[in-house]
Amino acid sequence: FFFTLREREDGERIAFRMHHDGEVDVRATYCILTPCHLLGLLDKEEEKNHLLSPSIARYIASCQTFEGGFGAEPFNEAHGGYTFCALAALRILGLVSIINVEMLRSWLVRRQLEFEGGFCGRTNKLVDGCYSFWQGGAIAVLDGWYNENDAACEKVGAADDEGLSFDEVMLQRYILLCAQDVNGGLRDKPSKPKDFYHSCYNLSGLSVSQHALSSSWPPTSSDTGDDDKNLNRLFGDSSFNILARTDPVLNIRTDRARYAAKQF
Repeated sequence: FFFTLREREDGERIAFRMHHDGEVDVRATYCILTPCHLLGLLDKEEEKNHLLSPSIARYIASCQTFEGGFGAEPFNEAHGGYTFCALAALRILGLVSIINVEMLRSWLVRRQLEFEGGFCGRTNKLVDGCYSFWQGGAIAVLDGWYNENDAACEKVGAADDEGLSFDEVMLQRYILLCAQDVNGGLRDKPSKPKDFYHSCYNLSGLSVSQHALSSSWPPTSSDTGDDDKNLNRLFGDSSFNILARTDPVLNIRTDRARYAAKQF
């Protein structure tokens, strides 16, 4: 089924459709590679695995804009959701290095708004709670890649030598005080209604901002994430507002990701 969604662009780049007769963009690439990764279908030792074709990564790289982020397809405006999908897909493929990572990091960290503490999705846009994950998660993915590759660059926007390249405490404050509805659920911003979509991605961003990065990706079996020493700086009462640790690339709990890896 996945291969029936394949589209060849300019002979040297391969993209995927979201569904038959649907859009061709980086969301589809990420949504195909993620379950394939979890199901063990991306065996790099296999002689010819079409899902690991460099043409797929070349298409993703062609979606990077002059700002540093990624658009849905080539020549589109950089957008937080598409940027996450593009970067996470490259992380799964092990080909983050083919893009301009410094421009990407610069664009990502500048999407955190100084006053609100949350993220916006595009340049000159307002804060939106869902980008707590799309932008915050993308930064966590990129920071993890830097740490693995012994990048000597100083982290942009980090308040100290540890943690993520954005202000984790300010993001947590925005999610807990502004995005959280007093009657339950989470939202884009105050004055907006709560909904399942924003509840999901606010909580996803909250988990990413609370937990320190794994030493490697995918996490190893010994990386349980249960040790309190692996927490980032926290906002609020840590006795009841700490979420389970999630894998920023896959956006599922790390214990579930390890379980899937053992099964397949």
